[in-house]
Amino acid sequence: MVSRRRGRLPILSDVARQAAVSPTTASRALDPDNHHPISDRTRARVLAAATRLGYRPNPMARALRTRRVPTIAIVVHDVSDPYFAEIVRGATAAASSKGFLTVVCSSDRDPATELRYVEMLCLSRVSGVIFAGGGLEEARYRRRMAGYARSIADYGGAIVALAPRAERWPAELPNNRAGARLITEHLLKLGHRKIAMISGPSTVRTSGEREAGYLDAMKAAGAKPVTVRADFTTTGAAAAMARLLAGTPPTAVFVASDTMALGVLSELRRRDIQVPADLSVAGFDDIPGLEFIHPRLTTVRVPMAELGAAGVARLMRQLDGGDNSTRTQLHDVELVLGESTGKPRGK
Repeated sequence: MVSRRRGRLPILSDVARQAAVSPTTASRALDPDNHHPISDRTRARVLAAATRLGYRPNPMARALRTRRVPTIAIVVHDVSDPYFAEIVRGATAAASSKGFLTVVCSSDRDPATELRYVEMLCLSRVSGVIFAGGGLEEARYRRRMAGYARSIADYGGAIVALAPRAERWPAELPNNRAGARLITEHLLKLGHRKIAMISGPSTVRTSGEREAGYLDAMKAAGAKPVTVRADFTTTGAAAAMARLLAGTPPTAVFVASDTMALGVLSELRRRDIQVPADLSVAGFDDIPGLEFIHPRLTTVRVPMAELGAAGVARLMRQLDGGDNSTRTQLHDVELVLGESTGKPRGK
């Protein structure tokens, strides 16, 4: 047995010495990307020695061989939005357990800002980029992003999307369309027919998916859809609610994100409109902290932290050569009933 000084972490030479092999052989046996022939018996002996010693490979040393650094970048649209914060929390924990550092880039849904970030990430040779926000519909953005994606692939990096995009990248997505249909059907079952939707920007693909689910349910019920847009902020949603109230007011509003729904609730309180007695409000995401909001919001639960962890797991499979698929994996969502929805007045 190799005696280690108290407090000193084991290094590769310790593993080699205990397994009675050279440091080069130990390195090859522990490297999942190594193609140099190693006998099964030797590999098993090295792995057993590494386990006994509690040895963990140095990700930075591996980076020098693979030409990429052990860093995963998470690109979000708004780092202050609890939806993205939860995704980052799940992704960071999963990446850390694999020995990877995470960095977060917040683009504010600006194509030029996002492109600058991705350019810097390419130059830094990060191991992977996880896009937590939906794709932005702008021709120049898409052309340049395609070039950066090729650069990342050329040096051995990987990309995963956690929101709908035009690019055919491996993706782990919430089932936005099904969730929007589910919550609209809930409002219809309560007896509402005048159901408006406050959606996000038309340039963000997530908006389109959630709108599609709303329209599916409204069309099936023979109800007339009414859609207004906001910018996924509380202020923007409050202004959108004011526009709806200036016309023929709906009896219920489905808001495309919980963050925006908080702005809607604020505007209704300001006008002394009671929720749900006068108007029902439903959101989407089930962000942390809703339990402290009154009335408690009816929403659609997206497994945000789990989505972040799934993105990292997918990225790791790509880096290890075990996932060459561009397929999309949809993650289930569920309806969460709160106190913000009820039957329309008089029903």
